[in-house]
Amino acid sequence: MTRDASGPGGEGDTPPPDPLQDDGGQHSPFDWYGRMRDDGPVQYDTRRGVYDVFGYREVKRGLGTEDGLVRPTLSSGEPAGSPLSYIDNAVVWTDGPEHTRTKGELFPFFTPDRIGALRGRIGDIAADQVQRATDAGREFDFVEEFGAPLPLRVIMDVVGVPARDHEQVLRWLVYFRNQKHSESGQFGDGEPARLRGAVEYFRELVDRRRRDPQGDLLSELVAETDLDGETIGANCFNLILAGQGTLTNLLSNALYLFAEHGMVGELDRYDMELVLEEVLRYRAPLQSRARMTTRPIRLGATEIPAGETVILWIGAANRDPTAFDRPDVFRPDRDPDHLSFGRGPHTCIGAPLARLEAPIALETFFDHVGRVDVRESYQPKSAPSELGFERLPIETES
Repeated sequence: MTRDASGPGGEGDTPPPDPLQDDGGQHSPFDWYGRMRDDGPVQYDTRRGVYDVFGYREVKRGLGTEDGLVRPTLSSGEPAGSPLSYIDNAVVWTDGPEHTRTKGELFPFFTPDRIGALRGRIGDIAADQVQRATDAGREFDFVEEFGAPLPLRVIMDVVGVPARDHEQVLRWLVYFRNQKHSESGQFGDGEPARLRGAVEYFRELVDRRRRDPQGDLLSELVAETDLDGETIGANCFNLILAGQGTLTNLLSNALYLFAEHGMVGELDRYDMELVLEEVLRYRAPLQSRARMTTRPIRLGATEIPAGETVILWIGAANRDPTAFDRPDVFRPDRDPDHLSFGRGPHTCIGAPLARLEAPIALETFFDHVGRVDVRESYQPKSAPSELGFERLPIETES
């Protein structure tokens, strides 16, 4: 049973494109994007049974509209009471009036003023995490020791997950992510039940904050919004999932590019916030989004029937020469109108937090280390819908 069209490469139970199945294609899919885009911004792949969208204008429109193009839910085909139906309450899995209402309730908690209050706490966590990483020696895996644990600690702290529960929540997140990026992109028969513990945990945590507020995001959502407990819990689960995964890829891609372009010793010459916008364009953490057509639609010159899967290749759109000058050149001073945080109703609500956290994290990291060499034994992410590293071994010089 297919729950979602965002499995390998965003296609659910269809295989990923052949050129993106080896390490080279997973690390750098951009030649394939360029070849496909040259043949047309929207193309139908008969082998995979999906419409691939590569052009900037077409991807931007696909991300920005809900009219006839929606994101599939996780729990489609699942029995009533499935844990996936709980997770479907998060805004990322909803569309239409429900999505608009929920996002409207959440938005005030992610304004620059509200998020800016976290600056000191993020800096403290980043300083502690880089110290932990470097205490083990000059050589370590950037992902394992800094890129993954830092965003996880920050978002769990923001949401209000007690430190004693971090490891258990992380296990649920890893299981959920691995299932969605498995070979089939599906949960096997009975497998969603393994997430029942996560659902019960967040239900209980919401109830606990209702009885005993703690000043965290969960407590604020319970006290200050009209959202029901399931919607609050599901969105907090998704915020942790997205905040940890996207930020890990962004931090890792940034370090890789800084090392590749000889920028590590000269980062004080650049505006880190601006540089990271170019990192987001050049190596978008999320390379594709899946949608389903609920009626016939037109993208570019292509008519797409109802009931079709559409893959919006954000990574290709961000390299479209009709939208960006010399798109395959990494320019630290570029201020790009990239699509890496989406567009329209499904613009990532956590984008302000990501834009605050990433510069603080990297500036703190490079304040503690000098030279950084990336080892050739790095391992790229295997799911073509993401661009980042499973492992990024580095050697530092304090």
